[in-house]
Amino acid sequence: MVGACAGRIPPACRTRSLDPTHTPEPLPCSPSDAPFRARRPHVISAPPSRTGRRADYPGPSRQGEHMTPKTLWNNVRALVWLVAASAGAQTAVASPRPMSPPTGPGAPALARITGRVTDTTGAALVDARVQIVELGRSVVTGTDGRYTFVSVPSGVYSLSFAHIGYAPQVRRVTVAQTDVSLDIALKESVIELPSVQVSASATATDPLSSPQPTTVLGAGDLRTAQAPTLGETLSGLAGVHSWSTGVGIGKPVIRGLTSNRVLVLDNGQRLETQQWGDEHAPNIETADADRIEVIRGPASVLYGSDALGGVINVIPKELPDAIGQPGFVRGSISAAYGSNNRSPDGTLAFEGANQGFGFRASLTGRTSDDVRTPDYVLWNSGNRAAGGSGTVGYRGTWGSLAGTFTQRDERIGLTDEDPTATPTQRIATRVGRIDLALPLGAARLEVTTGYERNRRREFEDDTTSTVSLGLLSQTYTADVHYHHAPLGRFLGVLGLSSVRTTFDKFGEQTLIPSTTTNGVGVYAFEQADVGRWNFSLGARYDYRDLDVEQDTVLSVAAQTRTYNSVTGNLGVLYHVSDPVALVLNLGRGFRAPSSFDLFANGVHEGTVAFEHGNPNLTVEKSLNTDLALRVQSGRLALDIGGFVNVIQDYIYTFPTGATDSASGFPIFDATQGNARLTGLEGSLQYHPTRSLHFQGTADYVQGQNTSTDQPLPNMPPFRATYTVRYEGVGSPGFQDPYVSIGGQSNAAQTRLDPAERQFYEQAFDGAGYRSTAYTLMNLGGGFGFPAGSKVVRFDFALRNALNTRYADYLSRIKTNVPDPGMGRTFVARVTTEF
Repeated sequence: MVGACAGRIPPACRTRSLDPTHTPEPLPCSPSDAPFRARRPHVISAPPSRTGRRADYPGPSRQGEHMTPKTLWNNVRALVWLVAASAGAQTAVASPRPMSPPTGPGAPALARITGRVTDTTGAALVDARVQIVELGRSVVTGTDGRYTFVSVPSGVYSLSFAHIGYAPQVRRVTVAQTDVSLDIALKESVIELPSVQVSASATATDPLSSPQPTTVLGAGDLRTAQAPTLGETLSGLAGVHSWSTGVGIGKPVIRGLTSNRVLVLDNGQRLETQQWGDEHAPNIETADADRIEVIRGPASVLYGSDALGGVINVIPKELPDAIGQPGFVRGSISAAYGSNNRSPDGTLAFEGANQGFGFRASLTGRTSDDVRTPDYVLWNSGNRAAGGSGTVGYRGTWGSLAGTFTQRDERIGLTDEDPTATPTQRIATRVGRIDLALPLGAARLEVTTGYERNRRREFEDDTTSTVSLGLLSQTYTADVHYHHAPLGRFLGVLGLSSVRTTFDKFGEQTLIPSTTTNGVGVYAFEQADVGRWNFSLGARYDYRDLDVEQDTVLSVAAQTRTYNSVTGNLGVLYHVSDPVALVLNLGRGFRAPSSFDLFANGVHEGTVAFEHGNPNLTVEKSLNTDLALRVQSGRLALDIGGFVNVIQDYIYTFPTGATDSASGFPIFDATQGNARLTGLEGSLQYHPTRSLHFQGTADYVQGQNTSTDQPLPNMPPFRATYTVRYEGVGSPGFQDPYVSIGGQSNAAQTRLDPAERQFYEQAFDGAGYRSTAYTLMNLGGGFGFPAGSKVVRFDFALRNALNTRYADYLSRIKTNVPDPGMGRTFVARVTTEF
């Protein structure tokens, strides 16, 4: 998408300015240039047959609503043809001469930003990446270290400077009607650090200077993570876990909170995807991401309801342009295979530009067979997913306009207690958006409109076409953000956001009534730098109404419920010295109850439960306090902190101990009480030499129901991860080799609510489930070799190398089958560009 600085859409940088002078960045391949690498790819393949399958198991179904390659291609081709038509009419792009900016009365005020990037000795740094974050424009330095942006509208911008082997910097510049010159000297650093974050503040900052705890997962980290779900991809970050239902469903958990308390954004666009269901994972493709930014803690000021626990912003690569240079088309391809469940996956991506027009498109697919644990084959655990996306846009001196369309279909097997049962979930998601960005002197206006359609169907049997439970949601969003001109030391944004979600049900079963939700929010967020101090302050007002249709089956009368809330945020950061900072952040969040919380009353095949809502539930409100120490030097990066999150009227479900006579499923009721979540989290990178790297994370959260003085259910136990990586020198024919060894240690969860403990004791016909501690060991490696002017990259991973038997406490099927954790698996991935 266009319209968002390398990244988010909300406040800070929603503008991906389609710039006339943008020099396309080469698609790098080196394993150490994490901030710059192209997305990690995957390829569509059919699932191979496998031996060892139960004779009575029918295997992954090919029925249902799934895309064929022809359907995918037709959707993407419609966008590409727009660019092709423009290309035919504008042959002047073959000339490399730069375009002259418009002149005369009424022409926008344009200027140049120039400078030189060097190291601390004054030597030029070649191929350093320089980016105007708010405009989404980037260039690379030449052999003399110089860079140039032309036709830059008036405004206040964040310039990001990054180069492999050096610590990145972010500088703020004001552009009026005169040219700006800015030279930068980067300090040598063997630690790979993200250069900028855009999701947690009003303007782009480096992560060290963000008062809100934020983690950036770059393109290189995404490639080596090689995970099929968003929850699993992020689960290695401090404070982030995955609430999983088999291998196909993984919901992110941030500091013990998940589902409707963690907001997922697609480049800033709010995604609903019916997150109220425990087995409703965000239907978003991480293989097409350039990076993912994770905010830990409430972010309701910027994003409204449901950001009570945190925000995850999946950010794609910038849209290219070719103004002032010849048009081009380029691409990348990646393919991978996992041995355990015979899972091929891959991505084909291509992009191009012709003068001010640019496009990007990608196709992604994956399929997997049943998972093998160390003891047995986990029946009905195969899944399949396919998707595609396309973006076209135009950049001019007046601003930028772009449109994006994405579609993704999934078929997921749901493992039941009965090994002959084959319940499935099939999901189809369509997302579209239009982004407009306009420079207004020293200010900037950004407008984004979006649409999302999420259709979920649950089937009792994989061989039937009869829908057991059907759920359809359609969400319409509109956001207006005005980045005002500087007011003294203050930079900020004023915002207006609206959302409308319609929900309809179909199928044999009824779980919740049809509803329409409307919401609107207004906010202001300001930040200022005063010497060694960084301050941020924000406030927001939200209004929501829930219109419920009459449902005689559920005994629900037609009604309208209204909710409103005022939230705020205050952040203070003090730079003790150049590499050391102390951070204090106070944030207030809220979440309005969903129709599922209020009115659920029926069998839910996806959760293998009979679920009861509670019409008396009220709004959740939280007050979170964060305190952290951050250190970033040439060889050390440390982020350690603690938090206390006090939630008033926390909504949760608990097992009643009773069983529904018709379905045989356990009954869960929704209730409410005050809660307190406290925790510690830390991450460490230490590089004693340029080749040897140590990395680790640790986190612990304790949830307490202060109304009953009992532990909150489903809180992640203590966890630590650790990795040692050695990077070799390599040679022209064997580039950037590395090997790694690491592990993940998980403690047992012994803090259980009495009802939760009783439920676990009844599992497995009274044999019971008990959380136990375990450690998983992993190995990795990779290298690249030249193929013409490009580089082919190979990466390998051996996960659960010791084939350890385990049951993750945050696995929802741990009481359906014993020790459902995946056994040893070897994953190989190859990536290249063309």
